[in-house]
Amino acid sequence: MIDRILNLIDNSNMSDSAICKELSIGNGIIGKWRKGLQKPSTDAIIKIAKYFHVSTDFLLLGSEPPKSNTLTLNDAEWLSLIHRLPEKKQIEFKSKMEGYLECYEESVAADNPFKKTGTTNSVK
Repeated sequence: MIDRILNLIDNSNMSDSAICKELSIGNGIIGKWRKGLQKPSTDAIIKIAKYFHVSTDFLLLGSEPPKSNTLTLNDAEWLSLIHRLPEKKQIEFKSKMEGYLECYEESVAADNPFKKTGTTNSVK
């Protein structure tokens, strides 16, 4: 944890005392962290996370929290319809949908060949 915090501070191109002032934490506290004399308080961790636009999970664990898997109402309606089918029919439907999407994407690409390459068609 302390390595991630100090890395953020070191990469900020600000002095330790300037960071302490910005975060309203005691002057010299970062020096104590560097020497291993003290660990950051919960309050300091929260301030650092907010200041550097990272999560507290990143500071504490080295990873971001998992993304939320919330469904929209429309997504839930589609899933509800699909789950009304027997499992064998769900697999069949999935295969047909994948085929449909492949055909659709090919037709869109054929209608607009410039979109796929990122090239624009301009007339002078």
